[in-house]
Amino acid sequence: MGDKMGAKEKIMETVVALLSEGKDITKVTNRDIAAIAGVNSALINYYYQSKENLIDLAAGECMARIGGTLSADAGSTPPIERIRVMLKNFTEFCLHHTSLAEIAVNAELKSGSLYTSRMLFPLFKEHFGEHKTDLEIKLITIQLLNPMQMMFLNRGEY
Repeated sequence: MGDKMGAKEKIMETVVALLSEGKDITKVTNRDIAAIAGVNSALINYYYQSKENLIDLAAGECMARIGGTLSADAGSTPPIERIRVMLKNFTEFCLHHTSLAEIAVNAELKSGSLYTSRMLFPLFKEHFGEHKTDLEIKLITIQLLNPMQMMFLNRGEY
């Protein structure tokens, strides 16, 4: 981690790296995180209020980074096909990185599925054009995402 990076950023990058490596973050203490980041452990609560909050934000950051790499290229592919590809890629990623995905999905549900909905919105807007209002499109994305998220979190029952 660069010398110019502040303590808050070092903490975030440390947790993002741990999550990306597949570490069981529940077994990592605040002191462990601080030691790896090279900061005082009190700064975790100062900047992020709690370890849970920090983990939720870091999982969201991981998913955002991954989301950009899983998107389907526009080219001549219709938007509905790009939506299918993106959702399929995310599903496969989640099944292979269940602990990270579980944290991210839980955090996403707590926030009202806003991040993923915002990511899908432009594709749905392109697909529906002027046939649907922005509000209708936002509702469609949430209606699509929520059952998928709930099935993932309760995958043992499905």
